[in-house]
Amino acid sequence: MTGGAEKIASGINGLLKQLDVVSHNVANAQTAGFKKRLLTFHQEYQKRLEALRGDCSVRNVPIRTDQTVDFSQGMLIQTERPLDLGLEGRGFLTVQTSGGPLYTRSGCLRINELGQLTDLGGRIVSGDNGPINLPPGTGEVDLRISSDGMIRAGDAEVGKLRLADFGDQEDRLIPAGMGVFAAPADLRPNPAVNLKIRQGYQEGSNVQMVRELVNMVSLSRMYEANMNVLKRQQENAQTVLGVANVT
Repeated sequence: MTGGAEKIASGINGLLKQLDVVSHNVANAQTAGFKKRLLTFHQEYQKRLEALRGDCSVRNVPIRTDQTVDFSQGMLIQTERPLDLGLEGRGFLTVQTSGGPLYTRSGCLRINELGQLTDLGGRIVSGDNGPINLPPGTGEVDLRISSDGMIRAGDAEVGKLRLADFGDQEDRLIPAGMGVFAAPADLRPNPAVNLKIRQGYQEGSNVQMVRELVNMVSLSRMYEANMNVLKRQQENAQTVLGVANVT
């Protein structure tokens, strides 16, 4: 493959990466607490994109990308379900796993057979003092959860949600699937003092569907244009090679 063809292939690879990110966002647009993914391109590639206008190719620009997460607030949607918790402000719920704590904005909780709060994946929700154990026979309708995360069953306080805030370091969190994030070993959260819990609500995703669909169409056209350019280059190279062989 020639140097020019290699650069075109690099551009195509970058477009495929962005299409994958956009498709992932669209697929999760209705997932509670989902945070959209972003793909950041190398500066020179970004300048080329901005200058494209009518030319859909991204020729002669090597691609370097970084994937990040947009943690901006999603819309709160009222469900009136007692164990739907909408998170308003910066911060995360903490859940326990055998590999250590994970962090999530998805507040759709359940009560397991041991009387503990879990997320949809069955992970135990952490309180400030460990797992939150509910009194025997406690049902969803018996629970009252205040804006600071304090949980009451009837008149009794049974625990307080462990709310975590990573401040301006939250972009270092690593997606771990199913709406949870892992923190690097050197990153420790602080208590989320500016986070409010809204019982009976869910935080919707922060995906703007129309914008993502427009991006998908634009990227698809750019991909098709670059594939055509690559095909023409390959055909030209074969023609030149054929002439050289004849002579």
